[in-house]
Amino acid sequence: MTEVCLHLLTKTEVPGTGDPLDRIWLIDNWVKSLDRVLDVKIWIDEGHKQRFTLTFDSGRDTPDQVEVERIRTESVIQVNHIVPPPGIRALSAVWWHEAGAEKRLFARRTILMDQRDYSADKARHMFGILRENLLKLVEQKRCDLVN
Repeated sequence: MTEVCLHLLTKTEVPGTGDPLDRIWLIDNWVKSLDRVLDVKIWIDEGHKQRFTLTFDSGRDTPDQVEVERIRTESVIQVNHIVPPPGIRALSAVWWHEAGAEKRLFARRTILMDQRDYSADKARHMFGILRENLLKLVEQKRCDLVN
């Protein structure tokens, strides 16, 4: 079966103080910031490693569940979906900031899906959700323009 591999690279300026990666790392921030998150069951939360099941409203008749493992170093969070959303074969992400530019947060997401499940509209919808999630997690408004 033919696969489609999609990549989304996002950069955003993070307002406020503190480490932007903390906003991505803290599971409570996901629950507080994203209306779509319905429930989180945490299996491992050991400072540098997390594993949890996330239930979210996907707009379908029943909520979707994903199982996520995350590893954090000082300036990088690596994410692997052990159980990705329905219709997705694999989903991973890397979130990072660079030395001297800690307020500039980058995210690279990679989505692998069967070609028969792919459409340009579906890709735009998924990327829109991923971008919206990022902006909400770091408390950035959608239309904020940054120099």
